[in-house]
Amino acid sequence: MIKDPDITVPLKMKHLNIGRDVELKYAMLSNYWDDSTVDKVLELLREYQDLFSTKITYLKGIVGNLGMMNITLKPDVKPVKYRPYHMNLKYKENVHVELDRMLAAGIIESVEESNSVIPIIVQKKNKKGEIRICMDLWKLNDTCIHDPFPTPFTDEVFKNIGRQETYSSTDGFSGYH
Repeated sequence: MIKDPDITVPLKMKHLNIGRDVELKYAMLSNYWDDSTVDKVLELLREYQDLFSTKITYLKGIVGNLGMMNITLKPDVKPVKYRPYHMNLKYKENVHVELDRMLAAGIIESVEESNSVIPIIVQKKNKKGEIRICMDLWKLNDTCIHDPFPTPFTDEVFKNIGRQETYSSTDGFSGYH
């Protein structure tokens, strides 16, 4: 049977448990591997399952300066400071819970005083009532000196991963950490 390279088959994702009986953890694997390769990948994921957090409370913050980000401001720019947006009251309690979880995990830290005040945007994450908290950086972007090459070139990425059998990217359960 000859396969036509112009015909693409949509990939289907399988949710497979890599956790223990006490705590279930799921990995999503696509259907482009054969069963023996899937078994090997699952074995590897199960062996190193402690490296994959499923809850924000399991995260231990960001190590060293790996997560430190410096924002270079344009000269003679005033700090960005504007009023918070109105928040739907049904999300208010969820926002406090989510912020407490992020503080406990070391993802964010409390600041007593700041010259900048940037409002948050709350988005519904799923039907369970979970939310996603985002920062509105629109005005901050106008005050920054932009890096014209913030991410590596695609050919550099491919050079680093090209000879590898598999490549994985992490999407973080909250979508932005």
